[in-house]
Amino acid sequence: MTAGSACGWAAGVLGVVCLALQFDSISCDSQMFGTVNGSVTFPVSSSVPFTEIMWTKNRDKVLEWEAGSPVRVFPPFVDRVHLDITSGSLTVFNLTSSDEGDYRLDSSSTGDTLFNLKVIGPLPSPTLNCTLAAEDITVNCRIPESYNFTQHLNYSWSCFPALCKNGANTSEVLIKKNNDLSQKIHCTVFSPLSKQTASLVLATCVPDEHSRNRFAIIPAVALVALLAVVTVSLFKRGFQKCGRETERTDPS
Repeated sequence: MTAGSACGWAAGVLGVVCLALQFDSISCDSQMFGTVNGSVTFPVSSSVPFTEIMWTKNRDKVLEWEAGSPVRVFPPFVDRVHLDITSGSLTVFNLTSSDEGDYRLDSSSTGDTLFNLKVIGPLPSPTLNCTLAAEDITVNCRIPESYNFTQHLNYSWSCFPALCKNGANTSEVLIKKNNDLSQKIHCTVFSPLSKQTASLVLATCVPDEHSRNRFAIIPAVALVALLAVVTVSLFKRGFQKCGRETERTDPS
């Protein structure tokens, strides 16, 4: 089977699966993301008024409600959830990693609706580091190693197209040393919920030529000063010697 045929076959199978799920009233596009200590809302829309609602997580009850009765919430979601009895939407607050899982709305009004929740940590600020090898500068955009959700990240670079060339992965770019290094380069890291940007002046990636010249001049200035001191000292000694000889030859 060719690659094109395989892709077409896979797409057809996926379409059949999604169609079957639609007949069972389960959404195909249900991936949700939340941030640790943040909140997430599982959206539901129905044109039919609800008479009863039950939300579950991994088959364990989150809450249940019937018309004319109060909402009953089950641990560990007590005081952390809100149910909109009009739309059927569920909001979970103060998210933790243990809240990850499959959430299902069971209702005779809409059928079953399924969501999968991933809880990720707040996105930290990236740092830009550069290394110089021959005529190329490699700039890396790094997120702290302690961040455990890098599989959800994407990177974007802002610089002149002629300046940047993609490196081995999207978190780095290659730049020729002979380019205009007075410019800034920007890296933006995207998570499903937020983004962070860092910048770097490319000139900081290469040694400062003026500084090198300055350090080379210092020894030369010191040498000139030393020679001047020695010359003055020798001149004084010669002058004093001439004075003593004059005194010895004085006829008086």
